[in-house]
Amino acid sequence: MAPVTVRDVLRLALPSGTTVAAGWVGQGRQVNWVATLRATLPAFAELRGGELALLAVDAALALDPRLTLRILVRRLSQAPVPVAGIVVLGPVVVEDIAASEEAQLPLLQLPSHADLKEVEREVTRLVSDYEAQFERRGAQLYDLLTQKSLAGQGVPGLLEVLAERTSQSVACYALNGELRAQRGKGSARIALQALRPSTRGETTLLNQQIWVEPIGPRNYPTGYLALAGSALDAWDREAAERGAAALALELAKEQAVQAAEERLRGDFVSNILSGAAGDLPAALQRGQELGYNLSLPHVAMLFNLEDANPANLARLSGGVQNELNRRGLAAPVSRRESSVLVMLPVAPTTRLRELTDQLRERLLADYKNLVLAIGNQAANLGDWRRSLEEAEQALLLGRQLFGPGRVLAFSDLGVYRLLVRLRETPELWTFYRETLSKLADYDTRQRADLIKTLDAYFNHLGNLRATSEALHVHRNTLLYRLERIKEISGMDLDNAEEHFALWLALRAHRVLATLEE
Repeated sequence: MAPVTVRDVLRLALPSGTTVAAGWVGQGRQVNWVATLRATLPAFAELRGGELALLAVDAALALDPRLTLRILVRRLSQAPVPVAGIVVLGPVVVEDIAASEEAQLPLLQLPSHADLKEVEREVTRLVSDYEAQFERRGAQLYDLLTQKSLAGQGVPGLLEVLAERTSQSVACYALNGELRAQRGKGSARIALQALRPSTRGETTLLNQQIWVEPIGPRNYPTGYLALAGSALDAWDREAAERGAAALALELAKEQAVQAAEERLRGDFVSNILSGAAGDLPAALQRGQELGYNLSLPHVAMLFNLEDANPANLARLSGGVQNELNRRGLAAPVSRRESSVLVMLPVAPTTRLRELTDQLRERLLADYKNLVLAIGNQAANLGDWRRSLEEAEQALLLGRQLFGPGRVLAFSDLGVYRLLVRLRETPELWTFYRETLSKLADYDTRQRADLIKTLDAYFNHLGNLRATSEALHVHRNTLLYRLERIKEISGMDLDNAEEHFALWLALRAHRVLATLEE
């Protein structure tokens, strides 16, 4: 077992609130035993060196009025084999600090409520059985952290305790590595701000040693706890493990509250979308109670995950809510089968495209398959359903037209907005059968690319060279395909009306394909 040092005593034996008044440069001194102030002179007898001297200032002065703390510091530091440090109960003045700094002798000041007898027992336990005291202090730390959690002090309160008990900087992170809260100073604080933890273990950043502990199950954590300092030891790692366990309970409590609030808000949104919200004044009143300003126009936003499951959808919902909170936006959020729906209030000063782009970029770092789609503004609660349907259509068609690399807006769909409204009508199906269905059937039977060729031809405004280059085919091959399109469809691309009919039918082809989805 490694020798017990003054630093060990401070963290593993002395009561909370003990401070280093002076002489911290000697924190590595070895502590061999405890020596207490005697009732008669000499104040300390039979010192063998390496003891931790315990004394009360008023008791020393009662023993001898000349026996001030600075005199005791000088005598104990000048002994043939000096003590390891002094633990004092009572006032410490400037002269005492100066004497301690000059001797490089640690001077630790106990809180006013400390019991010297109890302090002696704790230090004795540590020196005589380090492992048992280490485990005991760990259990005490965990008990204190859970008490703070039950008292409602939250994550900041738990970090405050960990920083105090380890004398290190500490931070709590969300699962995506984003900093939630921290306590610390100097380089360690900056290092924790720059850290993006993703696994358990030790790392170094800005010359600071950092230990990261997952919060919750190590295979499925809910966040991370990190300690940082110039040097970390076994107690820091033990404190991190105990702290992570307490934070897991705190985060579980937070998640339970959030889940209840989410269900409440989700029910509110569902009632409005289903038309079951009752009369408008009552719905407005209910929304106000939940913190929403329903007098503003709202826009439906769908945050869609292709690989959605209950776990990552719950995390996405929390991430969306956090991003809205960061921007001071009170918006109804509802979890759906494979997406998270937000009914975003749109104030006159809201830059909607800029805001949605920022939300997408922030969340895309953690959800690679995220797609964001938005509908048009809904002026009142009765239009919320329409805005949601538009967002759903933007999601379906937008991915085909524009790909997932941007915010998909219903307002960007152009002529597709009209075709979406007609896609289940017999008129659109009849038009499609009369124009493009024969080409589609031919492509399916022969595994041909006539529709792809037609699409490229339109996209390049009939430019044969640009179209052949886009398709990577010879010009003569392109001309042959165009002739086959004319023969099979019966439509002439040189005829303006039939040219337009094929162009429109090609877009109807895309819209009709979304019926299966």
